[in-house]
Amino acid sequence: MYRTQHNGQLAITDFHVPFGGTLDPDNRWVLLAELIPWQDLEEAYAPQFSANVGAPAKPVRLAFGSLYIKQRLELTDEETVLQIQENPYMQFFLGFSGYSSKVPFDSSMMVHFRKRFSDEDLRHINELVVQRGKEMLIEAAAAQTDDDSSGDDKDEGDQLSLDSLIKPADWPEGKNWGTLSIDASCTP
Repeated sequence: MYRTQHNGQLAITDFHVPFGGTLDPDNRWVLLAELIPWQDLEEAYAPQFSANVGAPAKPVRLAFGSLYIKQRLELTDEETVLQIQENPYMQFFLGFSGYSSKVPFDSSMMVHFRKRFSDEDLRHINELVVQRGKEMLIEAAAAQTDDDSSGDDKDEGDQLSLDSLIKPADWPEGKNWGTLSIDASCTP
């Protein structure tokens, strides 16, 4: 059984930290939480489960996010669960409403999480994240352009476009893209 979760991103100021203070909005896990399109993931994840039979499944954000943490940090299943238990930033990334020192799930659940995402699902998720990343870059560039337009000293030099930074989707397989410059002066 799967119960649809409210995947609206919790504001960082609303995340409950029992020892006081707030989380750093520039932390990598906070920024990554904004980058991943959780609602799109849920739409792909929820149909795998019955609406009314069986125990409720863990939310997609917890399942996929835990797998991401495991891969990103190269951890074992057991260590992943312990890291999540100890780290409020990871708990924010996974959609918790506040910090909890309790174990979020048994490490054996990681096996089930891996089974729920096929290679095709992961490729689709990667495409969604890349698309969202492009959108965020464009938004940031537009905001920077708006900020720069108010100043008098404009630098009209060469400007990088978003297209020059990202390999085109129709680029031939196996063909090199870009230039690699290597300084061999430090090589023995």
